[in-house]
Amino acid sequence: MSRRIVSEVLDILEREISRIGEVKVEKVCLGLGYTGVKLTTGHAGVCHSLQAEMAIQCCQVVRRAGSLAGSPALDLAHLSESWDLGEKVVGVAALNALSQIVFEEKPQRYRFEERNLIDEIEIREGDTVAMVGNIKPFIPAIKSKTRSLYILERNPMREENVFPDLAGEEIIPKASVVIITGSAIANGTIDRLLELSRKAREIAISGPSASLIPDPLFCRGVKLIGGIRVTDPEKLFQIIAEGGGTPQIKPAVRFTIIKPG
Repeated sequence: MSRRIVSEVLDILEREISRIGEVKVEKVCLGLGYTGVKLTTGHAGVCHSLQAEMAIQCCQVVRRAGSLAGSPALDLAHLSESWDLGEKVVGVAALNALSQIVFEEKPQRYRFEERNLIDEIEIREGDTVAMVGNIKPFIPAIKSKTRSLYILERNPMREENVFPDLAGEEIIPKASVVIITGSAIANGTIDRLLELSRKAREIAISGPSASLIPDPLFCRGVKLIGGIRVTDPEKLFQIIAEGGGTPQIKPAVRFTIIKPG
């Protein structure tokens, strides 16, 4: 069995960040829309909270609540390997925060562009597009280029061309373009989704949850990643704590496309 993507990201972080064991967690916030982790270095990362997918018992989301702040950042990042969804969300947010250190220290390794991801994805008239996650802002641009769009959603609404995510086993291998929500990293489905996408000409991942070291994704055929760089951690945490989602976090982040260097 091949190693999971999050495990490979952890290996890179441990190798690339000097004295990573000394980096601590300053603050953790589990908001309704996003979960955020801020480090003592000033770097921060977020992950979709995925509350609709959690089986919350006795109001509990994370068993270690009350002891996360002050923990070694690497310990929290290892929670990304957990199959407990509450822990995994915190772990991916920590991965994203630590990844910002590498991006800052080694800016030439990747190309960052502040552009709209959907404008960068090559979609041709005859393409079949599979979009994992109902990313509504992308739909008009896709439909202007091809009629063949299949949307896969874990909690599907009764909308045209929206299918349950299990249909991806049949739909994704037939797609020439695959667009995957970054939440797939948070819920642990990203590895299988990329296996199913191997025949696609274009693979892109979109969302703040995908703001992590991209090498394992690029190695699996991903060409474009749309993530964020946090510019104002304090403002971001206020927005998260007050229940804000993607539209609300815009004043505190920069939306960027990550490409191989």
